Amino acid sequence: MKADLDVILKETPAAVRRAMILDAHNLAPGAAQVMGRFWTAVRAGHGNPAMPGAEAYRAAAASESTFRCLLRALSRYAPQVCTAPARLVSDEWYARRRKPAIKAMPTAEKPVGATWPEAWQRMKPRLDTTSIRLSTRKRYIASIDRCAVVVAEGLASDTHGFVAACELSDAFLFHPDKTRRVKPVTAGNYIEGLIALGAKGGVAEASLTAMRVILRDLRDQAALAEKNKYGRLSELMERGGYAHVADRIGELRRRAHDLPAHSAARRRCLQQAVVCAVILNKPPRKGDLVSWRIGEQIVRDVDGTWRASWEQEKTVSETETGAIWPEICEILDEWMLDGRPDRLVHVRYQELLGRNWLTFDDSVPYRNLPTELTKAAIGVPSHDLRTLAADYMRRHDPAHAANVIATHLGHGTRKAGEAYRAECEGAAAQAIWQEARARIAAHSAKPRGRRKTQGRMANV
Repeated sequence: MKADLDVILKETPAAVRRAMILDAHNLAPGAAQVMGRFWTAVRAGHGNPAMPGAEAYRAAAASESTFRCLLRALSRYAPQVCTAPARLVSDEWYARRRKPAIKAMPTAEKPVGATWPEAWQRMKPRLDTTSIRLSTRKRYIASIDRCAVVVAEGLASDTHGFVAACELSDAFLFHPDKTRRVKPVTAGNYIEGLIALGAKGGVAEASLTAMRVILRDLRDQAALAEKNKYGRLSELMERGGYAHVADRIGELRRRAHDLPAHSAARRRCLQQAVVCAVILNKPPRKGDLVSWRIGEQIVRDVDGTWRASWEQEKTVSETETGAIWPEICEILDEWMLDGRPDRLVHVRYQELLGRNWLTFDDSVPYRNLPTELTKAAIGVPSHDLRTLAADYMRRHDPAHAANVIATHLGHGTRKAGEAYRAECEGAAAQAIWQEARARIAAHSAKPRGRRKTQGRMANV
């Protein structure tokens, strides 16, 4: 048997061959053969033996089960070999598992509002010509599009009024398709867009007032949900706040280092760590964070400093991080290398230019990915870390925190940060009150010993 393995593994590095021969009785079926083919392909020029290229994996394994057998054998008998390029081949095998999508016939792009009910389409020209910000108009149109889909499904009326608002609210919150349900704040925003259309389109004020009753109810539900957020933040603060987040990042990195470079679990650990780390530096909204591309919104300087600058989706204004903290730049490098040696950082960066920074793919992932990653890592959605940052600033300098928070979180208007501003003003007032009380207490302290002495002298 040893002679057979010597022949099969003749192209395999000596240390790997010796380890497999010593463990011959425990070799998985086909492990020796696939390892032999793999190293033959490597010797034929498919990559450096320390980090073989993807072609070596393709040449060695003609089926996914054989490919997985090869990865297990490499992890056990050649752990020093970097298997990062195998990730590409692994993704190819995963893609083959999926059923081919049915290609839809190409259709001409429909104009904005073409899918709306006729009554809404007649109101649209007035909305287009009204003097509101372009970003606000786009938001209203997107909201009305969502309402139009519900009406087209027969779940709501197309006539502005209390009944339509109730039906739309129920459809958004309790849609039969659970994946299409939204939060009360989102449902309120959709209905607000429809109210704006009616206000510009000449709908009776009584009907709009009735719709606003539902809107207020949805906003009240959203405010209640906001209280739940503060409960989550309170628990996070009890665990240590930012210190806990930093500890979790360290744990995730250590866990990733113990896993093979090709491992999906390793990538997930680093993905969670890098998202939490970047949010610690400056917390973007999840819709912005998920859309960054390497070399465009997030850039690495030659000296290893990372920077991010982007146009905020919500406010349509520019913001930036400046030079990201060195510790976080190190995590970004580690994430980008994806298991490769440090010396390849510049090569890897050039390979990934233009690709999404969270998936290393050309397409943008689903919007909720940052929230899923932070929930898995620290137990709270990514948006809660924005509030946590504001809380730290408020505690540090309540008198000036409101303006700093607005800049740090990228609020486009004063109204957007009203809740934070109110908390800062309350904290500042409390600090002033405590200081004043301390001064009063200091001045009103009675010098009892002195009064007793004066009394004795009078008696004398």
